Amino acid sequence: MLKSCFFNFIFINLLFPLLSLGQVIDTTQNNGLTLQKIALQIQTDTLLSHRLYADSILTRALVLQLKQPFSFDFNFDSLSAIKHITSPDQKFKFFSWQIDLGDGTYRQRGAMQMKTTDGSLKLYPFFDNSDFVQNISIGVYDRKHWIGAIYYDIIPVIYHGDTLYTLLGFDENTNGVSKKIIEIVNFENGEPILGGDYFKYPNDPTYPIGKVDRFVFQYKKGSNAVVKYDSMNRRIMISELASTENDLKKVETLVPSGNQKYFAWINGKWELSVNEETIFE
Repeated sequence: MLKSCFFNFIFINLLFPLLSLGQVIDTTQNNGLTLQKIALQIQTDTLLSHRLYADSILTRALVLQLKQPFSFDFNFDSLSAIKHITSPDQKFKFFSWQIDLGDGTYRQRGAMQMKTTDGSLKLYPFFDNSDFVQNISIGVYDRKHWIGAIYYDIIPVIYHGDTLYTLLGFDENTNGVSKKIIEIVNFENGEPILGGDYFKYPNDPTYPIGKVDRFVFQYKKGSNAVVKYDSMNRRIMISELASTENDLKKVETLVPSGNQKYFAWINGKWELSVNEETIFE
């Protein structure tokens, strides 16, 4: 046991100078600054073993930070290395980041913090299950079977008098193809449930085939295809895609054409239209 503890100490303090246990504990004083250092190591370290260890430390440090009373109201502006967004109605925050696995693929991490009246911590960890899903467009999942994404926007919508939340996210995916994802989250018995029959769009070789539970937009890596919420007109703008090889079935060749299309929330679905005048009901 002593030998194991000694080697653990050497591993933490020599291989990971940024990640000492003292610094992890001190996150309660730095309010995001130390978390930023750890998150940067996940992004920049050249060794996968180091990135994985930094990810483990980040998870524990983030939980330590969030265990403080009324942490939902904390300002995480200094924590820019991972994504953290808050729903417009202040119902929840979502923290998400990814690990480069070194083989052209990525693993996402996620955690949803719910706002509580007494300031106590209510935190839902999300587990990336995408490696075990053949078609991530299909399926309604709980947080233990999450398809993985880095979420960058939350759009509340009303359906049958209830508030649903549309999440916009991205996934670096592989060396050749990136993905952006539109999906709905709702709450059943307090638990977040992701996906559902909320999309309507015409047949197009650049869109998912058939009925889907989330809209997965795939394109050539580095081509900067847009999936963005237009708050003024209350719609989601997406890039129209064209192929650099005149073959729309080759996802790795799809790039923005320069035109846009729009999803509007109509009768309980995100409905795709090329009409720029289309807005919410």
